[in-house]
Amino acid sequence: MTSNPIRVGLVGAGYIATWHADAIRATSGVELAAICDRSAAAGQGMAAGYGVPYYASVAEMLKAGVCDAAHILTQPDLHKTLAIECLEGGLHVFSEKPFAANGKDARAMVEIAQDAGKVIGVGHNFLGLPAYSRLKAMYEKGSLGRVSSAEINWHLPLAPLRSGPFGLWLLRERRNLLLELGPHLFAFAHDLFGSVDILSVEVGHPVELAGNGGIRPQSWRILARAGNVEVTFNLSTVEVTDDRAVILRGSSGRARMDFASDTLVVAGENAFELVVNPLVRELSLAGQHLREGVVNAARQAASLNRKSPFGISFQRAMSGFYAGLRDGKPDDRFSGESAVRVIESIEAALDKLPEEP
Repeated sequence: MTSNPIRVGLVGAGYIATWHADAIRATSGVELAAICDRSAAAGQGMAAGYGVPYYASVAEMLKAGVCDAAHILTQPDLHKTLAIECLEGGLHVFSEKPFAANGKDARAMVEIAQDAGKVIGVGHNFLGLPAYSRLKAMYEKGSLGRVSSAEINWHLPLAPLRSGPFGLWLLRERRNLLLELGPHLFAFAHDLFGSVDILSVEVGHPVELAGNGGIRPQSWRILARAGNVEVTFNLSTVEVTDDRAVILRGSSGRARMDFASDTLVVAGENAFELVVNPLVRELSLAGQHLREGVVNAARQAASLNRKSPFGISFQRAMSGFYAGLRDGKPDDRFSGESAVRVIESIEAALDKLPEEP
């Protein structure tokens, strides 16, 4: 590619679009060029706020020739159609997760990108967190010893399950909740361990949606295996305190990466006598918690939360994707192939979903 900035159009002007827009503006060599949304109120409002043109359709945006790449930020069942339209129109594509509604669609999107000579990527944004980069480096270096188990958790209340709006895509079918939230968890497992084999799926805490909308589980427990690592995915949307973390247990240490707060805390044995070890270990953990908390507080105070962990995850995901685009070496964390692997694993889990009561 040339040294000119990569011009990006956002397809979809909902909540997540502002995070993408701000991350694009914080990424060197990339500029926000257009907003596209079939809702004039949403699209024009956002376009005016960012000082870029508005288009009512992808066709209009393509005809204007103002973009080199497009971010697909609509509801998931539209991702495939819109991504293909952009690819065949000559644009690179970066799709929000879930990349597609199923593995077949995901694979088709990647193949069409290859045929068009374009790059397609996915917004597995939490893989961009600094704390996760440190965790992955520790794992690959062997600092935790032989890792035998991993626990990947998403415990965060989801208000729409209880109070609506009940027409959201993630509530339309029972499988949609895992497709919507699962990529965050499965992306970690694939990036760390490679191929993941699903062993079993359990669901619980059923809730009945208003207006005969059906029953939806509020908790999922998925057991899997990746090579010699036993992997547990826990997803809960009941009223609990926020606990989103990746926990690795190895023969010489345990690491907990909190991806809601971008912190990494490591506990390991040391050379002291066994009686002293617990005290030294707890002092070490306390020091790590303090250090990580101070760093995050400084970030957020300095930038009105655009340097919050969520904001940083987007900025680093954009940086990784567009650096790979420029260099001709796609970052596998955010690649289309990575997206396919994640969606196929989620489909394998859905195949083991117990029948509805």
